[in-house]
Formats: sequence, structure tokens, C-alpha cells
Amino acid sequence: MTIHDEALANMVRSELAMDTRTGGLPISVRVSGGEVFLKGCVDTREQLAIAEFIISGIPGVRHVNIEELQAKEDRA
Repeated sequence: MTIHDEALANMVRSELAMDTRTGGLPISVRVSGGEVFLKGCVDTREQLAIAEFIISGIPGVRHVNIEELQAKEDRA
């Protein structure tokens, strides 16, 4: 992870934590070359979409990968 990727990961974590809809959710963040990888489980598909939307608006984010982020309602 480069310094830029580490700074971007910190920004992503901060933005997710500050939003009332995604704050406190167990989402781990990894960044590589400007691509953000999210992993974890949220309650709804809406929260998943919100997380993706928030992150895609952060300067420096080239792509948001949510393949490892699941919604509980999809697992039922």
C-alpha cells in the first residue's frame, strides 16, 4: 500500500464513519492503486449502495469494488 493509498483508505473510513447511514457498520477498507475494496456485511442493499455512492465521490477514488460487501437481507 502506497502512502497515497493509505491516505485514501483513511478518507474512505472517515467518510463512512461520519455518515449516519453507514457509521458503525462492520466494513473493512483496502485501497490499491486508487481502487477501493470493501468487505463486510451491512443490513440492507440500500446501505451497500449508499457506501458505494459516498466512496465514489471521494477525490482519488478510481473504482469501488463491493464484491465482498454483502447485505444481510440477501443472505436470508
